[in-house]
Amino acid sequence: MTKNYILDWTFPNLGKYYRNVPPIRGSLNERLKDAKRLGLTRIEVPFDLVREENDEYLVLNKKIGDVITKDDFVLLYGDNSSKFEGYYVLHTDPELKRAHTLYWNLAEWRNRYLESIVEFSDFVGKPPSAIEFHPSKPKRSKKYMIYSILEAFDKFKGAGFSPYIMIENRTGMYISTVNDMINFYKEVSENLSPNELSKFGFCIDISQLYTQMRKDPVNDLKKLPKDYILGWHIHYRHKPPSNQDSIGWKSIAKLISETENAFYLPEVFKFNDVIKTIKYIENMLKH
Repeated sequence: MTKNYILDWTFPNLGKYYRNVPPIRGSLNERLKDAKRLGLTRIEVPFDLVREENDEYLVLNKKIGDVITKDDFVLLYGDNSSKFEGYYVLHTDPELKRAHTLYWNLAEWRNRYLESIVEFSDFVGKPPSAIEFHPSKPKRSKKYMIYSILEAFDKFKGAGFSPYIMIENRTGMYISTVNDMINFYKEVSENLSPNELSKFGFCIDISQLYTQMRKDPVNDLKKLPKDYILGWHIHYRHKPPSNQDSIGWKSIAKLISETENAFYLPEVFKFNDVIKTIKYIENMLKH
């Protein structure tokens, strides 16, 4: 998808797309238009729970933290999303905001959440290339995250599509370190078919790992088998990486280049920072 680059980049969700009137989260096509300026055809789409920001909960007449449904999609993403001609990665709620809780421990909630993803795929007219899920606190995760992954594969198969399913590490949550990833992968792999396992893995947020470990995560990442990794979020506290950071980006770039068929996201919030992040990593891979 990104013939002009060494890596297969996904265009990130930017702050400029949000507004106080529908479509509140901005349309997929306006994101795709910006992505194409950089020669990219795959975008990141935010799929948070109902937000307080931009009075989203008032417009939708729902509670903050509710699961969004098909009745909300036009107000959130605009009706032109049904004519979307690009590709997308669905970034689900990371449980960062007030009243946003991922109830992985509740079967009814899990089913409602997964069903909303199926409904969104129908709304867009095509399924996501990949879906990123996030861990909650241990009491709401543990074995329940395994149930969630198994149910996700079954739900999406029943709907006729088979996206890659990634779990992103989150600081202070159930999966926050490399050891957490290794242990979880071993557990979930015992319950997935070979085909499902080939479509499951982790999205590594490098800056989050650095924050959790309070040190450069390079050596720990070297312990993580490459086939456990499906994606990378590249940023330093949501700013473009630089040589002044406390992360060894040259070593990180080498690790990144060794993962095959991965999704690479410059997780920054401004268009110019997307360009800077891509150039920084691509230049390292060329030298």
